Amino acid sequence: MKNLFLATIMSAITVISFAQGNMIQNGSFETVSKKIKAGGMIDYATGWSSPTDNKADVFSASAKSDEYKTPANLYGDTDPLEGINYAGVIMYSYKDDAPRQYLQAQLTEKMKEDKVYCVKMNVMLSMLSKYSSNSIGIYISKKPLTPEEIETYNIEPQIIHSQNRIFDEQFDWEPICQTYIADGGEEYITIGNFAATEATENEKVKKPKGITGTQARGAYYYIDDVSVMNMAGVESCECELDAGGNAINVVYSLETSTDMDSDVSQDIERTRVYFDDGSDVISELAMADIIKIAEILKEHPKYKVKVVGHTDPVEEAKVTGNVSLNRANAVRDALVENGASEGKLLVVGVQDFEPITPDATSAGQAQNRRVMFTVISKN
Repeated sequence: MKNLFLATIMSAITVISFAQGNMIQNGSFETVSKKIKAGGMIDYATGWSSPTDNKADVFSASAKSDEYKTPANLYGDTDPLEGINYAGVIMYSYKDDAPRQYLQAQLTEKMKEDKVYCVKMNVMLSMLSKYSSNSIGIYISKKPLTPEEIETYNIEPQIIHSQNRIFDEQFDWEPICQTYIADGGEEYITIGNFAATEATENEKVKKPKGITGTQARGAYYYIDDVSVMNMAGVESCECELDAGGNAINVVYSLETSTDMDSDVSQDIERTRVYFDDGSDVISELAMADIIKIAEILKEHPKYKVKVVGHTDPVEEAKVTGNVSLNRANAVRDALVENGASEGKLLVVGVQDFEPITPDATSAGQAQNRRVMFTVISKN
């Protein structure tokens, strides 16, 4: 009991530290008002609710019911990504046997017009799911969703995987993440599958070896570490994983300031373009940032910028040619196509000699597959 109490205190400290800047009050579901003793108790998680009658679930190491404990519970055996708790929802069920579940939270403040936000959650398919599915997303709105709005299947979540792929990972948490430019006044997020059943892709899943229990006739996902961050207050927005487990569409940016006296060179130098393993193809998400830089350079035609391409050590050992230079050239060409002066751009490829992180994991190495910018002259 003492150890559990200490774990709870440490988790609370973690949540408080993380919450600084996070507009989700209880993104890791650590704070609960009562002991979890059954399913559908999402209302006990501070700041969270469900907009439909079939309430989402909360799992906790301190739950009274073994079926809703962490890590082992009625849907499998999964460690929380953060702290000792996580939530769970049905995203799909065979022949609609079970109604879907949704998570809803009110932001700590309303979003501001034209501000850029990093919106992210982590998901994992439960080990006792018989199916996996796609169409997992986050909808951002000014008002809380109603059951009637959800049942029309006309809602299109703004935050969803770029390929809307099926999530079938049962051993690692996977991020779903995008940057979002606010209309202004948004203050609610809703998590779930908003697509009609016939529009939801699904696949059968084999039960992992050593896992006992009956598979649920659907796709049940755990949710943890949900965040909404104003990009003016954070340096990074790390998004998505590809089929090989590599981070893709990782965007580090600082939104362009509208203050007349600001030094816009910081906006250029804090923007980074990331690439898939071995690739020099610019993603659609990264292109949006390149276009912003091109606009800045058109407004400041005297700026001279060095475009520096990088690789990670693992890919550098297996690729042929200078991929880092190819990446820098691709970004330079995109800048020129969008109005930047080619004569003001210096292109360099430094291969893997200047890693931004020593992290050897696939996500860590993805941060090294990048193009960065340095303003070398303003006159």
